Amino acid sequence: MVLVLLACLGNALALTLQRKAAQDSARQRGLSAGSFRDMVRRPPWLFGIVIFGGAVICQVLALQLGSISLVQPVLVMELPFTLLVGWWILGGALRPYEWSAVGLMSVGLVVLLASLRPHGGAALAAGDLKWVLGTIVTLAALGVCVWIAETSRAVGKAAFFGIAAGIGSGFVAVIIKAMADALAAGGLGEVFTTWQSYLLIPVGPVAFWTLQSGLRAGRLLASQPGLTLGNPILAFLWGTGLLGEQVAGGWWVLGGVAGAALLTVGVFLLARSPVLAAQEGTPSAGRTTKATGGRRVL
Repeated sequence: MVLVLLACLGNALALTLQRKAAQDSARQRGLSAGSFRDMVRRPPWLFGIVIFGGAVICQVLALQLGSISLVQPVLVMELPFTLLVGWWILGGALRPYEWSAVGLMSVGLVVLLASLRPHGGAALAAGDLKWVLGTIVTLAALGVCVWIAETSRAVGKAAFFGIAAGIGSGFVAVIIKAMADALAAGGLGEVFTTWQSYLLIPVGPVAFWTLQSGLRAGRLLASQPGLTLGNPILAFLWGTGLLGEQVAGGWWVLGGVAGAALLTVGVFLLARSPVLAAQEGTPSAGRTTKATGGRRVL
């Protein structure tokens, strides 16, 4: 659990530092052709890349030690971590609204995991047939979401690209889980001889593209819920449906449903936060702030 939370914190800090570098570059050089080259040379951007690498290592280690149904749901806390780290680095003012949403997500996650207690499973023991069928269904679902996004307008485009990005990042985590199990079983040699490892070559770039498309497509409120929730849902379905991971049954399922509901409500509430929108630099940020005496007051 500690490793997953460190991964969340690392991702949030890396993203915030890169935003700070982008903002500093835009203020000093404007949106010119050279602003990106200027941005990547700035210490916050470079430091963010290093931190992101550390976060990836933490996630890989967490997947090696625990089930994907346990690890991936915890990663939803990257959203409130991003808000809090951005507030610390980029400024702004958090209201009771934001704190309530963060609290709701935290309680929902604890209730969900304490009720279901995901455990067990083995990614490589699932068998090739399950992997092939699961891969086909997952990529088909991702493709349908991208097709709907490409043929939709504004809010629909952002929402379905967000869902596609969530599916893509969740599937990347499933592949990394297989690679982590292979690493634990036989070292790097086992990783390179495990065919699931090579799924990362096409799936990784697709997941990155859908993420960037979701971030550029429109309002954070439309894209963020699918992006945040799609990852753990896809990973949970893979873990419990295909990889043999187990959860508590009986009345505990009702606790899991209640926790998932609280978590979902918290994500939707936090996605509406003007502070988070301002940190993202989305168009909605400008509509939720006002100028007062030359200052922008949230």
